[in-house]
Amino acid sequence: MADTWKCSKREFKDYWINTLSSDVNLQIADGLIPGLYLRYSRRTSQISFFLGCTPKTIGKRVNLFMGKLTDYDSVATIREKAKAWRNLILCGQNPIDNQLAETRKQLVEESKRFKCAELFPQYMDKYATMYKKPRTQTTNWAQYRLYLSPIFGNKYMHEIEEQHVLDAYASWVKKTSFSTANKALSLMSNFWNWCETYKYVPRKSNPCICVKKGSNPKFVPQILDAAGYKALFASLDRGPKHSKGHARSFNAIRVLALTGCRCSEIKDLLISDVALNEKRLHLHDSKTGARDVMLCDAVIPILKKAVAEARVLGSKYVFPSPTNKHKSINDIHRAFQWALSDAKLPHMRIHDLRHSYITLGANTGQNMMAMRDAAGHSRLSTTEGYSHLSDSETFTAVNNIAAKIFE
Repeated sequence: MADTWKCSKREFKDYWINTLSSDVNLQIADGLIPGLYLRYSRRTSQISFFLGCTPKTIGKRVNLFMGKLTDYDSVATIREKAKAWRNLILCGQNPIDNQLAETRKQLVEESKRFKCAELFPQYMDKYATMYKKPRTQTTNWAQYRLYLSPIFGNKYMHEIEEQHVLDAYASWVKKTSFSTANKALSLMSNFWNWCETYKYVPRKSNPCICVKKGSNPKFVPQILDAAGYKALFASLDRGPKHSKGHARSFNAIRVLALTGCRCSEIKDLLISDVALNEKRLHLHDSKTGARDVMLCDAVIPILKKAVAEARVLGSKYVFPSPTNKHKSINDIHRAFQWALSDAKLPHMRIHDLRHSYITLGANTGQNMMAMRDAAGHSRLSTTEGYSHLSDSETFTAVNNIAAKIFE
């Protein structure tokens, strides 16, 4: 049901407007300025001022919002503004457009006072700490340090224009990849929107929206079959003696292969997250939020040994750094590449172990709902996207179809 308003007309005076109160909605027209009226809301007890008029640019009667009572110091100020607006309307101008232009001009002048490097820490403190996970905040700081700060850090906000963002994006793509450049651009855009909210820059001035994002060539993950796993684990056994990698790195890779976890989930695994008696890992800060990882029997002895060693060292990490027990291990990727080379396996990302784990489950007929839970995916479609049928499975399928045709 629409609100109803009790209408009346009365000359505006400071003494009665400041003490106005009612249990119904009121609309009171001023007795001196034609078209000027106020509205009192019984729900919020707020008083708002409007000017009814017919601008030539619109051609029909409209009610222009002039602001709230708290925006003015007296009735005289309200009347002065109403007269100024009426004069603009008589001259064929729209006072709202003029006000927006003036506000934008003020914001541009305001933006000349602030540099990007001064505002970004405020964005991280006021916005990121409230809406982003700690892991994402750490990533954002790294993105700012590597990509945003060198280009925009010392620029005043009003100096950053579309061509600067386009040039920055092109340089990021050249140095890294489309995916990395897209993430840096998204951070810059999100930061700019926050600046608009706090009126450090004018509304709808985000220069990032002009950039057309590119995409990397579709990457086909390298999937390990049973023979590949056998060769990899043999190399992991040889690693501590025949490479410069630490034994913990090779043990961490074993855990990755046997759990299908993301690299960061095992690299930064805390002792407090390990519940061997339950055969679970209680991950509190994974990519998809808190989740439990079910452990197979084969991985239990590896984790048990790693936890015992970490406790002796006094580290909170299951796989602490060899040089600093207060940090997690950081040479897993180097050890993984050595193991691939030693096993004469093709080049692959360490994340491909996760693809291989899910694919092996799919190819051996495991329930995909169970695989979704094991991988920690929120949607089954994501798990299905990770599974890649082997050529032998595909050949078996097409031959089975042909056999049915000729039955």
